Amino acid sequence: MSGPAAERPENRILPLSDGRQVGYVCYGAELGHNVFYCHGLPGSRYECLLVDTPARALGIRVIAPDRPGYGLTSPDHARPLKHWTQDIAHLADRLGIDSFDVIGVSGGAPCALACAHELPQRVTSVALVAGLGPVCETSLRRDMSGFARLAFYLGNRFPRLFAAAVGWPTVQLSRRRPDLLIRLLAALDGMPDKAVLLDPLIFPAFTFSIQECFRQGVLGGLQDLRLFRQPWGFRLENIRQPVQIWHGTRDRVVPPSHSEYLAAHLPRAQLTIVPDEGHFSLPLRHMREILQTFIA
Repeated sequence: MSGPAAERPENRILPLSDGRQVGYVCYGAELGHNVFYCHGLPGSRYECLLVDTPARALGIRVIAPDRPGYGLTSPDHARPLKHWTQDIAHLADRLGIDSFDVIGVSGGAPCALACAHELPQRVTSVALVAGLGPVCETSLRRDMSGFARLAFYLGNRFPRLFAAAVGWPTVQLSRRRPDLLIRLLAALDGMPDKAVLLDPLIFPAFTFSIQECFRQGVLGGLQDLRLFRQPWGFRLENIRQPVQIWHGTRDRVVPPSHSEYLAAHLPRAQLTIVPDEGHFSLPLRHMREILQTFIA
């Protein structure tokens, strides 16, 4: 397992025609195979620090934007999930990229699949890592932890209560004691996630990402909880690109049943279940192998 870069990379801003902006960072090779990275829920462009080393070794350029309400990207309260793909298309145009692959990690999975559906002429293939399934499906929500079910319920039915009871304390911890927040997360997830989250080579990258994802408070998280809980607005069966799906057997955050559901409904999916890996340990320990599927 290789450690991420020790310093924050150069931030970039893309102004949009509607007055909003998208913040993003480029990782890996300066020129190479192009992959867009969709971060988790919550997350930020700094989450991709953990991808920089293997991407550079493989000659892959990874573009990691913040979603609306996270980091440096403006909120977009009225958007459906599919609207996110317009930001990706504009960013690809700005960078002179015609076609690209997409990787979605955890809560980034719905966004990666939306890109594949809405941009079929540009998205070549998709990789989903510990990906969240359509939680509008009762069976998939039932498989999740009690805290996750509560978060989706409060975030949709009582967003102000969620913001006060969960969001505000989390934001304060991220700003004052991000180390404590990561240690709490590690304790809840257990082994093997605890081992990687507390690794001295990994810890700084998680600290950067945690601080940045709550730069605007809980706007991004609340918006994702709402969008992901609703029907996504497209049929998985209509996604024709190849989709590689990876999931760990010891994932306590997103159960493997989510990836099994996605694999069953995507026409060209290949599911890889990795024994004894958790939600965070899977992408950290297997990212080089996952990225290789884009250039195989």
